[in-house]
Amino acid sequence: SYHSISNGEIWSLPTMRNMGKLIENEEVSKVARIILVLQMLMCIVVGMMIEYMGGAMSKLSSLGSSIGFESSHQKKSNMSVQMLHAFDQPSVSKRNIIEEIVPDSLKPQCDLEFLQFNVTKSMLKKSRPVIGNSQRLHIFLKKLHSKQCTSVLFMGGSVTAGHNSRGRLNASFPKFFMDWLNERYPCENADRTRGSHLTKRTQQNNAQTHFVSWSQISQIETLDLVIMEFNVNDSFIDKMPHAMEDKGPEGSTKDYISVWYNEILLRRLLLMRKPDPVAIVTFNADYIGRTWAPKSIGDPEKYRKTLFRRNQEPLKFWLSSLYEIPMFSASVWMLPLAGKKGADWQFNKTNPYSSINFHADRCCHPHREGHLILSLVLVYCLVQEEKNLLSFHREDTLDVEQDFTANPDPTLRDPIYLSEDEEALYVRHDSNSKLIDFTDPSAEKEWNKHVVQNDGWTWFADNREKDKFGLIADGVSGGQHISLQITGGKLGLVEITYVISYENFGLALVWVDDNRDGGATRSHCGNRLTKKSCKNFHRGVQCLVGTWKEPASVPTVTILQNRIEDETTKFLHICLTPISELRKGEENKFKLLGTRVY
Repeated sequence: SYHSISNGEIWSLPTMRNMGKLIENEEVSKVARIILVLQMLMCIVVGMMIEYMGGAMSKLSSLGSSIGFESSHQKKSNMSVQMLHAFDQPSVSKRNIIEEIVPDSLKPQCDLEFLQFNVTKSMLKKSRPVIGNSQRLHIFLKKLHSKQCTSVLFMGGSVTAGHNSRGRLNASFPKFFMDWLNERYPCENADRTRGSHLTKRTQQNNAQTHFVSWSQISQIETLDLVIMEFNVNDSFIDKMPHAMEDKGPEGSTKDYISVWYNEILLRRLLLMRKPDPVAIVTFNADYIGRTWAPKSIGDPEKYRKTLFRRNQEPLKFWLSSLYEIPMFSASVWMLPLAGKKGADWQFNKTNPYSSINFHADRCCHPHREGHLILSLVLVYCLVQEEKNLLSFHREDTLDVEQDFTANPDPTLRDPIYLSEDEEALYVRHDSNSKLIDFTDPSAEKEWNKHVVQNDGWTWFADNREKDKFGLIADGVSGGQHISLQITGGKLGLVEITYVISYENFGLALVWVDDNRDGGATRSHCGNRLTKKSCKNFHRGVQCLVGTWKEPASVPTVTILQNRIEDETTKFLHICLTPISELRKGEENKFKLLGTRVY
């Protein structure tokens, strides 16, 4: 019995039985039996005390662990367990993730050879840097659970469009995400037949051009989820002509310009009803690779003098946090993984996470395998939010945490960057704008009504995938002219959107007058322009420069200096000038995307 007690079996039944047998033994003296009874009682009391103290210590230990404290014994024990698991258990593979969140019918396309690198749960857990307010996402998820067919709008640039992914739209993360949505949440039409969740897109590619061509979004009849992907393209917006006040020194920086346009878009989307409040997600899908390149292949000195190395994620984080917009992100964990051993390793092909392995070019466009990873990020975050919805209890939140923007009478926070006039004009739409949009493939009949004269301009898509439309003039001799009839708006502003590129693009002249054919001003269209002559035009003639040094082709916006009185009809003239010293390449073209009057 004493042996049992010394081995921690004080409270055990065998110990008690052994002591009981000794007490019943007649050969044991009466005094010894009394001692044994006392010992037995002592064992019971000591056992109860030890059990009580052990339970109390266990509770304290659990409490300590829950708030971040562990005893040295626990730490050693946990560390030992982790080390044992590291050797005994296989590493988490991408197949584990796929088994959990991808329907069986889609598993073959997500098999091992189709993903660029091992995607672990710990990576995907980092993909929700801003939780935000999930009320709108819950509305969307409830529709999925009720088998309602939904519409998802992808607002993004060339990454969203699948540029250089060996398949374009058919090899892009929106395609993979929508395939998953239709498989996991099959929906029904009104007649109970099998329906499908619909993909919606625009022809724009950054926050500024989506702001300008907002009608491409507002004309969508039903909309349930919007995914905004501007992490790359917003870094190419070079000016902010729409500001209605002097923004000071900060107002000329790319970072300020980006948050200004993005705030307008967020406020518009929060007020939108299609017919329900629209779920909004900001998605940071990628980053610009060349800004991280070592000296052997890049210019680290140039980019280390920028605040975020052209990465827009911190800005999106800031706005999403203040507006409580859920943020999903791939770049938040991919960029640190790529460069954690230095810039040379980040651009070494033996590194599976390297920028040159993930990207199909020097910029920012993932391969098809990369788009599969981006879709996994979206899928994982939505599945996790679904789990939150299923375990949600109203008492877990306070009234102040509800989404006031989703109320029938929505309440928005005060603007962060917008003046009262900018809020009234650009968010509340106190002035109706008139847009002539050359980017919309379905709008040819509409914009053709405004063309009164056209000498040499052609409407087509000039990119490899044949989906980026515009009105294009091309020719080294220049002189191509177009005249559009426009009517002034409340503010009298005329806005021109066109493409700037690093090669083969030239310069154009623009002016407004009362002549259908452009009058005497048109004679300037045959003159070759220089930097000096481009700045010296007067009497309302402006120079539009379609070339720059950045290796990218992106839209830009100019607002004309001269204004048109409200409801006054004028003629807007644009002409291509001869090949100039300012351009690079053998061609000389100009691509007009649209004009807006307000």
